[in-house]
Amino acid sequence: MMDLGYCERLSRLTGPARSDPYVIELSMCDPPRFGFGPDPRIMESITREGLEQGYPSVNKELVAGIKERTKAFTGVSVDDCDVVVTNGCGGAFGVLSIAMNGWPVGIETPFYLPTYEYFRRTTRLWYARCLPSLDWSLDFDCLRKELEQRDSPGALFLVSPSNPTGHLHSESDWRKIVDIAGEFSQVIIADEVYDEMSFVPYTSLLQVAKDVPIIYMHGFSKIWRAPEIRLGYMILHDPDERATGLFNEIGTVAALGLGVNPISQTIAVRLLKEDRYYRKRQFDQIRNHRDTLVSAILNSSNLHTVPAGGATYQMIETPWNDWDVCTRLLQEHRTLVTPGSVHDPNLGHKYVRAVFLNSTENLKRFIDHLDELGKLMPSA
Repeated sequence: MMDLGYCERLSRLTGPARSDPYVIELSMCDPPRFGFGPDPRIMESITREGLEQGYPSVNKELVAGIKERTKAFTGVSVDDCDVVVTNGCGGAFGVLSIAMNGWPVGIETPFYLPTYEYFRRTTRLWYARCLPSLDWSLDFDCLRKELEQRDSPGALFLVSPSNPTGHLHSESDWRKIVDIAGEFSQVIIADEVYDEMSFVPYTSLLQVAKDVPIIYMHGFSKIWRAPEIRLGYMILHDPDERATGLFNEIGTVAALGLGVNPISQTIAVRLLKEDRYYRKRQFDQIRNHRDTLVSAILNSSNLHTVPAGGATYQMIETPWNDWDVCTRLLQEHRTLVTPGSVHDPNLGHKYVRAVFLNSTENLKRFIDHLDELGKLMPSA
């Protein structure tokens, strides 16, 4: 897969802006930066006392907590050997991209940019398209044609809720995906890192996976609002042992990482015990931010959007070129958003992605600025 140059070009836009304390930041998706952090009592009295020396092993209490949370949230029981703890979701992507070297992998588009950057380097990458005309749902006809064309075992990578669209796969869509994956011998990789941050009824893929092998990805940066600990995990779910070779390879590659920071593991154990209602109150506030942004968009004569079903992202359709919009917003209004085309080479240049963690006042101000620019910009 060719290098589309997304990382370098996007870094030139966002890098300098993020060092400006006066920029209205609508591209950064780390909740604590905007006041959405874990219960501060969790971080009290964390010390190195009692930690083993040398490369750390996996904390057994952490594995037990991950299993308990998975059972409580999805209804699926997993064994210790099914849990792979990694250095953040980036570490998980690295493990998968090495273990799946040479595999055909279909990634959902619009895609999470690191997914593309990891997998394009080692796998035979192709696109499973989600379309704005389908409210960002998968184009199942296109998916089937792609798989018929390849006619070989492989993997599908899906995210729910989605970064960058905020779309959730419904239970009925998950069932269709599982049926297609079973028919074409596909392993499904499901990133559900935003699961509790959903604004519509949520179904985990694990609940409907049947006998299809699943690599379930999660982490502590979003739901538990602790990106600084850089800790993620995978659940390797394969009740009929159809992907034993791949899953063994994932375990082998993960073991090369020489362990996850033991203090991070200790913090993660505590985060798993956080009062769910504490974070739900924050998620309700985030939903209010989404509602404010969507309302402002719908009141504009120039803009269109499909309200995000979860996560912290809103894709906004404009009549103008996305890179021009983002550049001028930054230069003229010190407002930073992301061009939608960096997430999908087939999307065109009329979408921008905004993160709605910033204040409601700044979200409304952003839409006002966008409308002001529209009076001066030619249509794309």
